[in-house]
Amino acid sequence: MLVYKDLFTGDEVCSDAYVHHNPFDNAELANVAFEVKSSKVAKGNEDYGIACNDDEEGGSSAAVADPGVEMVIDIVDAFRLQETPFTKAEYTGYIKKYIKRVATHLEEHAPEKVATFKEDIQKFVKHVLGNFNDFEFYIGESLDLEAGLIYAYYNGEELAPRLVYIKDALTEERY
Repeated sequence: MLVYKDLFTGDEVCSDAYVHHNPFDNAELANVAFEVKSSKVAKGNEDYGIACNDDEEGGSSAAVADPGVEMVIDIVDAFRLQETPFTKAEYTGYIKKYIKRVATHLEEHAPEKVATFKEDIQKFVKHVLGNFNDFEFYIGESLDLEAGLIYAYYNGEELAPRLVYIKDALTEERY
């Protein structure tokens, strides 16, 4: 299994257990980012089937779902991602610095990727800014605000968000 980590913090943020899709259903952005679909899952108060045994008369003694059970986004919970708010102005300032930071890293470690990254990331940022109010932003568990963002948005009537990751801002670790 591959685990994707933030390039600068080492925070685990995703894995290859989730199917990768073109970000925002846009093949033009596939070089710069990938998207995964999340799910809402119940957390806590797990029932391991003990309370749901059929009684000897053939009836069921299953209890109704506990309304106190917390529903969480599976990827956010599994990788301990933390939501972080941004205004459009704050995001614009952040992303300019972050692009420079990633580009500097690429210049040192993969100079052949720099030009493509700079071109493709501009298209990505343009899409985010054009749809800014549709996004929620997450960071890794270290809460480093200079680390990479995970972009969450809801597609249509989906109950859980899709999460988008910038490829060149991640490292891979095989387990």
